[in-house]
Amino acid sequence: MEAPVFHQPFARHRTLGYGLVACGAALLPWLCLLASGLLPTKLSAVWVGLDLLEAGALIGTGLLTARRDPRGVLAAAATAPLLVTDAWFDVMTARHGGELALALGTAVTAELPLAACCALMAVRGFRKRR
Repeated sequence: MEAPVFHQPFARHRTLGYGLVACGAALLPWLCLLASGLLPTKLSAVWVGLDLLEAGALIGTGLLTARRDPRGVLAAAATAPLLVTDAWFDVMTARHGGELALALGTAVTAELPLAACCALMAVRGFRKRR
């Protein structure tokens, strides 16, 4: 049995890589607001830490994809569940009303579509050598 190989499924689309970098970079100002505006609780620290990890994963995946590095496939495979976890965490910790609507809106319009994109990159990028 031959060892699996990874290839970059979207090698022609550097725009995808730069888009992921932009999404990760856009989280950084939000993280500053989040860190300074929340009460110092364990839940707040977990929330900020998860978003920071998500931003780093998006930036790393984007840079690897833009550089056509095959490790971008592995980074995408790790980034997708982080995005889903963050969406779940945001919705589950939101209070009623506007906060819940914002969490649901962000999950549906940003986090889950980005997770689907990363998952698709990972699935398409993994193939067996012939």
